[in-house]
Amino acid sequence: MYLGIVGNLNADLWIGPVERFPQCDEELIVTSARVELAGTAGYVLHACRALGSDAYTVSTLGDDVFGRAVLRAVSELGFTTDGVDVLAGMETALGMIFIDPSGRRSILATLGAHSEMSMDVVAAHDEAAAQCDTILLCGAYSFPKLSPADMAPYASRARERGQVVAFDPSWDPSGWSERTRRDTFTLLSEVDVYLPNESELTHLTGRSDWREALRDVESLAAEVVLKRGALGAVQTSGGAWTEVPAFPVNAVNTVGAGDVFDTAYLYALWQGWEVERRLEFACAFAAMVVSQPDDRTYPSQAEVESFIETSGRARRRDDQGAGAP
Repeated sequence: MYLGIVGNLNADLWIGPVERFPQCDEELIVTSARVELAGTAGYVLHACRALGSDAYTVSTLGDDVFGRAVLRAVSELGFTTDGVDVLAGMETALGMIFIDPSGRRSILATLGAHSEMSMDVVAAHDEAAAQCDTILLCGAYSFPKLSPADMAPYASRARERGQVVAFDPSWDPSGWSERTRRDTFTLLSEVDVYLPNESELTHLTGRSDWREALRDVESLAAEVVLKRGALGAVQTSGGAWTEVPAFPVNAVNTVGAGDVFDTAYLYALWQGWEVERRLEFACAFAAMVVSQPDDRTYPSQAEVESFIETSGRARRRDDQGAGAP
């Protein structure tokens, strides 16, 4: 797979475990804080490298210490930074990720150079991105000058030239306005694979039940893949639904889980696998990533398949035990 990523590339500052936030003038001590290559694009690049896939990223960074760290990290993974515009006098977008003891996250973020991400930036790098077989659009809600509706004509052209177009919406920091909903629905009609998580989809549609929310959008994109975290994933296309359970792991850090799921799913789609295998592979990949308590590594295809096989044997033993007298 040669993946073109159009969206948010930035630095994350992981802080945790955070049991509570300090009051004014109070100082609390946490165990760890570190800077990571991040944004949807950053976590996708990590997963691409593990799966042996090439990638080309179109994004904006600031000319600061965080921007230089991001460029260095992308290069060290073996990917080009030719599609990343470094904007003089601007800060790099930074996500401050607070991880609680159960592995869940809360995020504060700055826009920085992402405030200048626009179709002009995307167009300037389109010749290179056109060589990719798959395009992932991501982070659109964090770009004041690049809305989902702005992305729709670009997605249409990409599909016309034979590229698969995927869209990961991420969270809308502006509060899921009517404009967000309208612009997103405009883009979905030009998308092959829509990859929301459950909370994103229910907020987009205004539904409290994920099944109703999925029915609202299943006729818009060619394929919808709903990420449900510890409850697994659901895919729908052509009116048919396929659901797989999650792999039972101790999720100690869920940062980037949806992004690496996206990568694994698109990789499996590129391989031509049937839908249940695609979902299982993506769930397994994400499970292996979020269950790591220390420095994070990303699994290869062989490692994921071994994990699936081992988990399958364990499940079969559990089933046989449950049925024994």
